[in-house]
Amino acid sequence: LSLSDLLDNRKQKILNSIRNSEELREEAIEQLENIRARLRKVEMEADQFRVTGYADIEQEKFNLINSTYKTLEQLENYKNETIHFEQQFVCFNKIAIA
Repeated sequence: LSLSDLLDNRKQKILNSIRNSEELREEAIEQLENIRARLRKVEMEADQFRVTGYADIEQEKFNLINSTYKTLEQLENYKNETIHFEQQFVCFNKIAIA
């Protein structure tokens, strides 16, 4: 082989290496873009989960407060009915004794 042939072979190897490097670079860029897109999707899902979770917690809190007020109202009604019943019982006993 002549020096010219050796130089041409070396030049071809260098050009092939450059092409391969470019292909690998393009593949790496594509993979990076795919990963970034997946990351954005996961971040949006996480944000949505946080918003939904917060709304669910607020709804549960609201329901618990309402339930507590209803229970207190029922207890107040039972107390008043008991007082009223006891007052009637006392009056009945006074009448029965007299």
